[in-house]
Amino acid sequence: MNLKPQPVINKRDNLIIGLFVFIFTITIYYLTMARSLSFWDAGEYITCSSILGVPHPPGNPFYILIGRFFTILGMHIPHAIVINFLSGLFSALAVMFTYFFTVKLVTMWIQEKSAYIAYIAGFIAAMYSAFSFTYWNNAIEAEVYSGLAFIITLIVWLTLIWVERSKGLSHQNILLLIIYIFFLGFGIHQTSLQIAPAVLFIAVYPMLRDLIKTSSFWKRVIMYTVGLIFIYLIFLYFGKLLLIPALPKFMFALAFLGLLIYHLRNGVSTRTWLLALLFVVVALSTHLFLFIRSSHRPFINEGYPHTFDLFSNYILRRQYGVTSMFVRRASFFFQMKEQFLKYFSWQFFNAETISRWLHTPQMLIQLISNLLVTLLGFGGAYYHIKKNKHSFAYFFSFIFMASIAMVFVINLSDAEVRERDYFFTTAYSFWTVWMAIGSIALIDLARKKSKFLAGLLIVIVLLLPVLNLSSQYFIHNRSREYIALDYGQNILNSVEENAIIFTNGDNDTFPVWYAQAVHDPAAKEYIQPSNPYSRDEEGKISKQVTMPTEKTHEMISKAMAFKNEQCKGIRKDISIANLSLLNTPWYIKQLRDNEGIEFNIPDKHIDVCQDNPRSALYPRKIFKDTNLTITGTYPGDEFVVTIKKDAILYTKDLAVIQIIRDNYGKRPIYFAVTTPDPIGFTENLRNEGMVSKLVPTKGKDQFDLERLMTNIDSVYSYRGIMDDTIYKDKNMRRLLNNYGAAFMRTSRFAHRKNDYDNAIKYMEKAIDFIDQKSRFYIGLSQLYAEAAFNSFDMEETEKGFDHLEKAVYYNRSDKNMIQLIYQSALYTNEIERALDLFNKIRAYQDTSEINFYISNLKEQLKDD
Repeated sequence: MNLKPQPVINKRDNLIIGLFVFIFTITIYYLTMARSLSFWDAGEYITCSSILGVPHPPGNPFYILIGRFFTILGMHIPHAIVINFLSGLFSALAVMFTYFFTVKLVTMWIQEKSAYIAYIAGFIAAMYSAFSFTYWNNAIEAEVYSGLAFIITLIVWLTLIWVERSKGLSHQNILLLIIYIFFLGFGIHQTSLQIAPAVLFIAVYPMLRDLIKTSSFWKRVIMYTVGLIFIYLIFLYFGKLLLIPALPKFMFALAFLGLLIYHLRNGVSTRTWLLALLFVVVALSTHLFLFIRSSHRPFINEGYPHTFDLFSNYILRRQYGVTSMFVRRASFFFQMKEQFLKYFSWQFFNAETISRWLHTPQMLIQLISNLLVTLLGFGGAYYHIKKNKHSFAYFFSFIFMASIAMVFVINLSDAEVRERDYFFTTAYSFWTVWMAIGSIALIDLARKKSKFLAGLLIVIVLLLPVLNLSSQYFIHNRSREYIALDYGQNILNSVEENAIIFTNGDNDTFPVWYAQAVHDPAAKEYIQPSNPYSRDEEGKISKQVTMPTEKTHEMISKAMAFKNEQCKGIRKDISIANLSLLNTPWYIKQLRDNEGIEFNIPDKHIDVCQDNPRSALYPRKIFKDTNLTITGTYPGDEFVVTIKKDAILYTKDLAVIQIIRDNYGKRPIYFAVTTPDPIGFTENLRNEGMVSKLVPTKGKDQFDLERLMTNIDSVYSYRGIMDDTIYKDKNMRRLLNNYGAAFMRTSRFAHRKNDYDNAIKYMEKAIDFIDQKSRFYIGLSQLYAEAAFNSFDMEETEKGFDHLEKAVYYNRSDKNMIQLIYQSALYTNEIERALDLFNKIRAYQDTSEINFYISNLKEQLKDD
């Protein structure tokens, strides 16, 4: 049984097929990739690549540097297109190497005359992997996981190259290259090291086969394992004391490295170990970019890692707290079932699409899909171990580290803010190799019975990846989707010049940062005219005058100079204050120094806001109702807000209060509708669409009707939202509800004024944006019914019955509908139309009551 891949394939043919896989894959990725930003981290990564910014910890420095290099190469091509294409390029290269390493694995048991089997296996694995759900998502938007996929597949292929060429521990130059690539990948995403233990296992595999036969082997394994776990737990304790989350992992790795150096002392020279250390240091040097660039104050400068302390906090991700794989954030069973396996079920043969094609229940398609993927994979694993246990051992080590070990180490909580399928993309991609081997197992089985059957199965197993691609194409086609860009620009274009906007999280902040910093030809700018007078929904006029002080003008001018130097987008006059980041001292200072936001608290309080109870920004509980007076610069412009007893104010809440105190009346202040209710200020917010303005008047559900209608009718862009040929995922549909809420407010106002035409128009538009539309059908039906009788009163019978038909359409099961139809017939004498409406609701109502009214109407018709 071969220990190494065998030279049984034609290198030229293999290369041609590999290049075809690459070209075909990158073509599909290009056709479906986003032409602008997407939600979540994509906007941040495009922006940071464009301006050489510092993204959220731990920074992904090598990815940002590559991204910046490509934006320079791209000349005048929009940077979003360049960086999105970079993801496609990385992913297509990863798919090509998936083909190559699958072929290597299969050559460990096939004969030269059966080389085509290896090509088929490699092609199937590559196609399943390329067009699996999460993999494809990562390939068409700016995401680090595409670069991670390339690094990991390249390392797997290089490992098998080393296995093929080495004798003992020879060809250490390849191993050194692998080490270098591992730590370059660390600068793309830190989970690049997830398969490092598998590579080590393969490197020492021949030695293990001999050692395992000795009597002391298992004693040493147990002793070393217990010792390493003890070291991890000891330094976990010290890591919490010293606020160094990664300390136990580093010490665990250091202890393991010591054991490795000791046991490999005869096979690996000191020179080689020193070279390996040098390559690690050189590869990790990309992180110096973060330290250096941060000191130059880029527009996005998260963590501000310009000092050693801030840099170490940043790299070690201290702002996310100390976690340990031995302190479970959810049960391992939950993590496997509700996360890893749930995400696994999404990856192949999109059930929603196929069920629509076949007019078959989606659950049935999902069951068949899961069975097919499971049986092919486990069948492939069984065939793999039967054909060559060494090849199986190599690959099993990779898939184990990417799946079960990854679930254990990454240790996701049971309350994640978003789906985390991307963490397990490597495992799902590796599974496609066993699916491919399962496919050639079927061919091998059929070949023993009939050449025709074998040929037929070859066609079938090659068509299955095509079916998978076809079923996933629609949900991955982002080529005409501008929803995230519009979301960001609509927030920006909602406000007056030099405004401050409080935002909440990734999806209302990254699109806004992107729109401000990156030139996107699809973006549009609109500046709201300043208007000291606003009219509320009851017609009352209120006055609010913004009067910047000399200091305000000076700070805004300084901020604009800072932004104009770096940013090429729209509405650079606006300052964005992200609520979640306001818990950090460095961000508060950035808002003051770079965004021109006044913040009149000394640095000594800001620097210790999370640590010193004496800080004005230290979190606290309010023990009695507390009134805060907010005073503007215009005489008489002030209001009082009350912080209720037992409220807990975190640093971000105290920072919001301070920003409002120091800037109200000098700059317009808004809250994006995506923010949670600000403590104490809820009744002083007047909605204007995607934002609510801070105003001195108090009231529940206030809105500026004129500004609201202008925004939703004229200012906002809704590209692609009503286009059913553009897919909207769950997150998009959730965010689009905010547009629906704006239209719903306008409808409510029109209804109060008995303006039924506009009330209906805006409510129908609102429902177009809302995900769970059926919840509002009853209300729309009632609105149509009122409009019908209003039309009857105005002797507009035709229009009235049109409205009544709509009322019936949206709420056929409403018992009041019977009376409404009957009264309409008596009121207008349009008996035939009423009878027609009764027939439409007959299947949804009490037929005896309907028959009674129908009989009465028919009698009246005869009398007439």
